[in-house]
Amino acid sequence: MAADGDSNSGTATDRKLEQLAALAFAAADVLFEVDRAFRIRHVGGAIRKLTGHQPKAVRGLSLFDLLVPADRVYFRRSVEEFDNTGMMNRLTVRFLQGEHDTSTAILGMSDTPGVPGERLVTATIMDRAFIACPEGDGLLDRAAFIEFARRLTPGPGEPSRFNIVMLSLPQLMRIAASRESALARAFLAEVEGILRTYSEGGAVTRLNNGAFAYIWPREKSPGLVEKEIATAADSLLAATYSRSLPLDSSLLEQREIESALNFALSTFAADASEAFSFENLPECLAASEHRDRGLAVACRDIIEDDTFFQVLQPIIALKTGAIQHYEVLTRFAEGVTRGISNTGEFIKIAEQIGMINTFDLLNCIKTIRMLQKMPPGVRVALNISGRSVQSAEFADRLLNLLDSPEAKVAPSRLLIEITETRGITDFERPAALLQKLFHRGHRICLDDFGAGAMSFEYLRRFPVNYIKIDGHFFRNAMTSGRDRILIRAIARCSFELGCRTVAEMVETDVEAALARELGIECGQGWLFGKPVTTDALFAALNRGKSAPVTSPEAPSRVQPKAKPRTTRVPPPESARKASPVPAAQSSRARVMTGSNT
Repeated sequence: MAADGDSNSGTATDRKLEQLAALAFAAADVLFEVDRAFRIRHVGGAIRKLTGHQPKAVRGLSLFDLLVPADRVYFRRSVEEFDNTGMMNRLTVRFLQGEHDTSTAILGMSDTPGVPGERLVTATIMDRAFIACPEGDGLLDRAAFIEFARRLTPGPGEPSRFNIVMLSLPQLMRIAASRESALARAFLAEVEGILRTYSEGGAVTRLNNGAFAYIWPREKSPGLVEKEIATAADSLLAATYSRSLPLDSSLLEQREIESALNFALSTFAADASEAFSFENLPECLAASEHRDRGLAVACRDIIEDDTFFQVLQPIIALKTGAIQHYEVLTRFAEGVTRGISNTGEFIKIAEQIGMINTFDLLNCIKTIRMLQKMPPGVRVALNISGRSVQSAEFADRLLNLLDSPEAKVAPSRLLIEITETRGITDFERPAALLQKLFHRGHRICLDDFGAGAMSFEYLRRFPVNYIKIDGHFFRNAMTSGRDRILIRAIARCSFELGCRTVAEMVETDVEAALARELGIECGQGWLFGKPVTTDALFAALNRGKSAPVTSPEAPSRVQPKAKPRTTRVPPPESARKASPVPAAQSSRARVMTGSNT
């Protein structure tokens, strides 16, 4: 018996040494030993850092259950590929970490030595600063995908190893796009899992509801992905269409590669058909430059011909529902954009061609004229580009305009909202201009706070009354405990500095409740009102015969019932039966929640 015990002890020791050697060889943070069903038999390393659990808590669990649901199909497909080929591509997945947070790791896999059917799975934890964080479904956004593809582009004289493949699946995706049934959701997850399994590094981006782009190793057989999706759908993909572009060294400049890739993806997303005839990245770059010239002309014409107009969206106090002010947004007359997809692209083009100062001044003139027609209680926030506030000429012209006899508007009614702050490189001029505006009585808003590394530097240098939490940053807080901690800290810091916080992109009661929980004072989004034209708002205010805002300094002290001149946003749908909107307010509610213009 003693000999047997010694033998067993030696076997266990050898096994432990093999595990430690495997962990050291892999340079991984965590090593899982799993059985045929991927139940965890043993685990070593930084498991608590990866999952938030102690080793004992995860033993016996399925490794799949530790992953974010959107990554489980991807992992299963990768395991099947490993079973068939004995190889597994670089596999980046997200592990559940507590109730809402996640961690990201690169997985590797090998057979367990001497134990048929069992596997060793390594996990190397990735710092968030060094990864392109995927969206909730595990796919990369457009910018992250382009950056990943650019890094795979070979240097001069090196052979091309990868293609960008753009795949359209319109019929199947239309069937499943609604995600209304469990079967539809499962099919979408299967398609996305297949694409991530076969794409280099799992890099996939969604171009539209029926089209994707992924990165395909050139030595692999083309058409394999379509075949796998057809098998998963149990049908022939009669209406598929794909185009492939080699990632070669024809374009050496980073800017050129990014421009060509962005043009290719945007063009395929807009028209996934035979109209996409480009064969390589240089052709895409040439077409992109030609398009950019056309967009520049369109942008210049919009500004010079004054073919843009304004819409207004309310910012409300989350505690009282009272409208604090409206943000002035830009829209365009029908037929004048000529390829400019949205206001954000228009602003970028205007900055590139040196027309942003002119546009911001024209927008200011329109806003002042609009305010002069509105009831005296209406306040609005005018967007001004971070590029403009760095211009000494713009500062002089803006101050002269505001001091002119024609600009007969109380400064407290015109808030100044600084946008595109990531373009600010010179702090001295913007700080001087904003100080002058602040002392004139204008309130200053800082847009997209949290979207860039310099956010707190702007807060330190500029006089600020409102901080608008970046919409994507706020939405991430729905699932990220880390982001909730950061936003709560921002709200607390803002309160200490005397600044009010605004959550952008609030579309549901749950998001509004989260904003209140995090200490955010105000909200903006479709839950409270879609943008409407100035004429529509003016007509609604005339019908209601009341001022639409409360005092910006102390909205929480306003008692809406005792002050009939305060307009309140309609309550959420869930509360409307218990608290009906009065008739006069109901007409305004219909205007504020009408279709987007």
